[in-house]
Amino acid sequence: MTHAGEHPDTIQYDRLEPARHSFRQLLATNPNYFGSFPDQGFEVIDAKSGDVGYEELTCVSYSPSRDRIEATVTVKRSFGYSGGPCTPGSFEHVRFYIDYGAGWEDAGVSAINVHDLPLGVDCHDESTHPLSYVCGVPHTPRRDWCGRPVLPLVRAILSWNLQPPANQPDWPPPWGNVHECRAQISPRRFVFPDIVDKLPKDVLELIPPLVLHEPPHPQPDPGPLLPMSMELLARRYKADKVPAHRFAFPTLMSVSASPAGGLLELSASTLSAQAAGIDLGDVLKLVEDTTGDITYEELTCLGLDAGLQSLVATFQLKRASGYSGPPCSAGSPEYVAFWADWGNDCRYEYLGTVATTVHDYDELKDGLCYAAILPVDLGALRRHCDEPVLRRVRAVLSWNSPPSTTDPDDVPVWGNRIDRHVQIEPGPRYDGTARFTIVGGVSSQKIDLVSGLTSPGAVLGTSPTPLPDDCPFAGEVELYGPNDPALAGHQYRIRATNVDSGGSQLLTTPFAVTTSGGFPATVTPDPITGWVSWPTFLTNSLGLLGVISPGGDDRWDYTLEFDLAGNVVDTARTRMDNTVKNVALLSDTTNAGDLELNTGGACRVPHGPLNGTFVARDGHFHSWSFAVLGGPGGPIPPIPLSVGISAGTQTPFFGTPFTLDFSDPLIAPCGYVVRLTITDRAIVNSVTFGNQTTVDRGICLE
Repeated sequence: MTHAGEHPDTIQYDRLEPARHSFRQLLATNPNYFGSFPDQGFEVIDAKSGDVGYEELTCVSYSPSRDRIEATVTVKRSFGYSGGPCTPGSFEHVRFYIDYGAGWEDAGVSAINVHDLPLGVDCHDESTHPLSYVCGVPHTPRRDWCGRPVLPLVRAILSWNLQPPANQPDWPPPWGNVHECRAQISPRRFVFPDIVDKLPKDVLELIPPLVLHEPPHPQPDPGPLLPMSMELLARRYKADKVPAHRFAFPTLMSVSASPAGGLLELSASTLSAQAAGIDLGDVLKLVEDTTGDITYEELTCLGLDAGLQSLVATFQLKRASGYSGPPCSAGSPEYVAFWADWGNDCRYEYLGTVATTVHDYDELKDGLCYAAILPVDLGALRRHCDEPVLRRVRAVLSWNSPPSTTDPDDVPVWGNRIDRHVQIEPGPRYDGTARFTIVGGVSSQKIDLVSGLTSPGAVLGTSPTPLPDDCPFAGEVELYGPNDPALAGHQYRIRATNVDSGGSQLLTTPFAVTTSGGFPATVTPDPITGWVSWPTFLTNSLGLLGVISPGGDDRWDYTLEFDLAGNVVDTARTRMDNTVKNVALLSDTTNAGDLELNTGGACRVPHGPLNGTFVARDGHFHSWSFAVLGGPGGPIPPIPLSVGISAGTQTPFFGTPFTLDFSDPLIAPCGYVVRLTITDRAIVNSVTFGNQTTVDRGICLE
């Protein structure tokens, strides 16, 4: 506890409360020690929930252009995070939920690795703490056309050193808190079936089936949307009392920003204002007297997402109207400019500007939260873990007029400016060396050069959880390198060689990358020689060097040649394992899957225990699991499973007996499917863990 007169950061670490320094140990003695898991049947010893003394979730937001949910976490102290920067530290876990109107859906979990970092001051003589971190998850949204806007509620649960359980949106974290806000999903293009239910039957009969059943366009593409005239906006905003210097601001700015505009353009803006009953001279006076107005939008959070290698700013729309039109109009842009004092010398470097299109939403009552995401190149700033790099960053929000790119202190008319301190994760800095940094989603330093399997402590992407030892790879293998400016202009190529079966090939297939502006691009190696220019941050922000899908289960070597044929500067190896089977054959006793239910040949089985035998085997086995699907609809009551081995133990080739207890009378008589899922340890497509296969068997329960 903090004593009177003491700053929290002056307290010695050994005076941390037991609930903090012994948190995991206390949970090991009693999972419900703090009252977090009442269903476990254990007594509460020290009730605790929502403690934000060390960390706090301050924003949750959504990026419509990138389809990501992001959460901003403020780490408040210099200690209390389980160790210094060269130790494993601890994790701030964030689980995300989204509600489209039918209840909360689990959207996934992310985490931030945090440490005890010494207090310092920046060049402004201000403390480097608190520190602002961001983490997020990709989301595949449910889209509709602009006439039916999709505005789901998103929620984030922050929990220090204890991952929030899945599918429990109301779970109370001991250390951490909950935050939610409404988001906006980018619309898709309108298609004819969107209005089918509005048309009479006799009209529908005249419409060709091809038009009637046109599928929605897969990408967010609402088509060309037109801006609303000032006259229409004046009428629209009269009831909402949106002032003229708000809705006429875009017209004023567009004319003033176009010095080449002639008399015709100037006359058009004047006539438009007259038709709306507005005096642009009065509007100009009000605009000149307005700075930093946050009535309609406000920048609330800013931090660094280490996983994305991006700065993320959250801004909130605070009103239902005042954004130049409804969803099927052009709306208006919210600009966020990013700056950083990377050198800690009080000189800000302009990094870039992100624009987000926003609209009026009549039904909106509680605001909308947007994430503006800007990739940043941090390679030159990284240091060894014993030299923490804490730097000051800035974001400037400006509605409908791009912020200055030369003056970091400029305050916009509509919008605001915030500063935060961030930590740049330790790691190798740019040193002019061409090499592989990530292979198959794992650090190249964490893959054994003989076996091609992952080494102890390897993690997948930005996951905080170490992978099991000895993971192979499956599907697509992505190879990355540093975006070191010293390598720009050089050429490279990658040769892939099958170590076990022989044969090699140059990687010549074009592959997709993302620019620093977030736009898709394609890299095309020479189709004969494989040579291609080394990536730069602007054109290939993550440094993707090449992609290959070797297939099979052999080991493959990847050699990186730099500038000259035969000039090999780095080598990596992966053991492939694309085999996971749902049949048991004597020709392959290593990889096998099977499921037998002892129904005695009966078409129907009574309520009660159901016995069976299952086979779950793989050359790189991870786990098996059972699920019961089907039924009359709705949730199926829990069905106890009895089996003599753990889920992480593979069965003998001839199987292991098990029992599923269908005795519960709440299990309705109906058809059900018993599903066995077998998961191996493969890293799939450089992104996900575990190749899976399933075996299904049906029963009809009386």
